[in-house]
Amino acid sequence: MGRAQENTALQKIRLEFQEIQDKADIERILAFDYYNAKEAEQEMIKAYQAAGTCMRANYETSPISKLKYFNEGKKDLDELIRTGKEVENIYLRLLLQLNVPRLLNYNKNIEEDMAFLDTSLAKSPIDLSYKKLMIENLIRVADKEELKEVLLQIDVVNVN
Repeated sequence: MGRAQENTALQKIRLEFQEIQDKADIERILAFDYYNAKEAEQEMIKAYQAAGTCMRANYETSPISKLKYFNEGKKDLDELIRTGKEVENIYLRLLLQLNVPRLLNYNKNIEEDMAFLDTSLAKSPIDLSYKKLMIENLIRVADKEELKEVLLQIDVVNVN
C-alpha cells in the first residue's frame, strides 16, 4: 500500500504557477500565504511570488506599471538567489530571462543559470515529474535552437 502524498504549500504554488493564464491567477500567487508553510518551503514560495510579480507586467496596460512590476519582481528574485541559490529559484530566473523581451536586458545570467541547473538539477530532491516539467517549460520559451539543445542535455535523474 502506498502512503498518501501530502500536498504541501510549495506543491500547491508550483501547480498554480504552471496554470497561470490571466491576472487573477497571478493575484492568487501573490496573495499566497507562505507564513503557514513549512519554514523550509517559505523562501521558494517567495521566489514563485517574485516571478509572479514579474509576470504581472504582462497584464498591465501602462508601460510604467509594466516596468514597475517587472523590476520589483526581478529585484526580489535576484535577492532570494543571492541569499540562497536553489534549483527552483534559478529555474524561475532562467524562465523569465528566456521569456522577457531582450530590450529589458534581463539576460546576463542565462549561461550561468543553465550551467547551475546542469550540475544541480539531478541531485535536487524535487519530484522527477516536476523536474521534467521545468525542463519542458524552459525549452518551450527558449528562442534559440542552441539553447534548446543545451537544455535537452540536462539530466533530471541522479544516477549516482
